[in-house]
Amino acid sequence: MNNPFRPGNGIMPPYLAGREDEILWFEKSLTSALSLPQNLVLSGIRGTGKTVLLRKFEEICTNRKWLFVKREFNSKLNHEGEFLNALLTDVTTKTKGISLVKKLKKPLIGFGRGYKDVIEGDFISVLIQKYKGTLGDRLEAILTDMNNAILESGHNGLIFLYDEFHFIEDGKASDNFPLSLLLESFSHVQQRGLRYYLVLSGLPPLFPNLVKAKTYAERMFTVKNIGNLSKEASQKAIMLPLKNSDIIFTNELINALMEETFGYPYFLQFYPYYLIQNVPKKKIGVKEFKEMQPLLLKELDESFFSGRFNKASDSEQRILFEMARLAPEIRFSELRENAKIDKNYLNQILISLIEKGLIFRAGRGKYRLTLPLLERFLLRKE
Repeated sequence: MNNPFRPGNGIMPPYLAGREDEILWFEKSLTSALSLPQNLVLSGIRGTGKTVLLRKFEEICTNRKWLFVKREFNSKLNHEGEFLNALLTDVTTKTKGISLVKKLKKPLIGFGRGYKDVIEGDFISVLIQKYKGTLGDRLEAILTDMNNAILESGHNGLIFLYDEFHFIEDGKASDNFPLSLLLESFSHVQQRGLRYYLVLSGLPPLFPNLVKAKTYAERMFTVKNIGNLSKEASQKAIMLPLKNSDIIFTNELINALMEETFGYPYFLQFYPYYLIQNVPKKKIGVKEFKEMQPLLLKELDESFFSGRFNKASDSEQRILFEMARLAPEIRFSELRENAKIDKNYLNQILISLIEKGLIFRAGRGKYRLTLPLLERFLLRKE
């Protein structure tokens, strides 16, 4: 039986619902970027389709003659040296459309050896050593030289499609400021008219991290909050893929799925996919959904929630259960009162839960869960 739904991490759905405004904005911004610097932040909790949207941006970049590089970040790259190495590796070896490495020869940066010899060695270290000054000065100089290669290739510029960028933060270690390095360098080259475009995607702390590093980040970036879909978009996400299959969902079932998933894109793929895989009928209604719901939730809990929940210690899991009863916005004062534990100890637990990617700060003394409907999983499990 043909199943048109595609749940998974960053997997393009059969119909990308509810993101028309973001796609149109990005397309227009590429025209604007020819004469005015553009940078974008995609901010949202998990399961909202940020990675899928970045993949859509790849297609647009290719169609509009913009080069792009992409990377998924993690905490290991939250250090100036590793961060700069990753950025330059992306530009020199993973640029889509042309090989900039082949352009970086003696006339450009003074290499005396051949291209092949340099690449077989530690190319990035050699590249950085060829320039003088601070890491920021060197990055600016390298971006300046690379800009010539980009334009000579016939492309409009280079776009950085960076995912999970909330992991990058200034001050997490002594004398370590990767965001300042990035923002200073890109601000300077963009002011000079070089066409570099940052698209940074991640959890909601991403943009506050940027502003904390450099207050002018507020003026550098447009922020798009990526959340759950409207009822109309949710309906399309379910109905339109079914048009190309031999499966029929009743209107009552579609309404039930819209209510059950709260319009979160991942769940809008998972629920219909599971029903089609496990109900041997061409017409599926609410009756079949209710019969399968316990098994569906068990599968969802095991595949989406449990792995992340099990990263937490027993004491951290206890706090998560308390947070579930206070969600969606959890105030520290209320959590402490309910949990009846020491203030400093609670702070330590919350910091650990943030580092494990289960919660994030939503303001002074306020927290939220990073996973959609995690509170419902916790209440089921408790």
